[in-house]
Amino acid sequence: MTHITEVRVIGNHAAMGRSTPAVIDRPYLTLHQVLRAGVRRAAVRKDAAAAQSTWDSEGGANDAGE
Repeated sequence: MTHITEVRVIGNHAAMGRSTPAVIDRPYLTLHQVLRAGVRRAAVRKDAAAAQSTWDSEGGANDAGE
């Protein structure tokens, strides 16, 4: 087992790079951000449903070759 005070280990710890930032300035989402995310998700679901409907109305992938 390597002891932490050996020179090689201390050198490896120094070479590991920067530490992570301590604290994020705004860890919580604002009401505006939450509402915008909900609107975006609803739009994506609506587009996906429309694409699925178009796919189904055109026959979809009925044949194995398609």
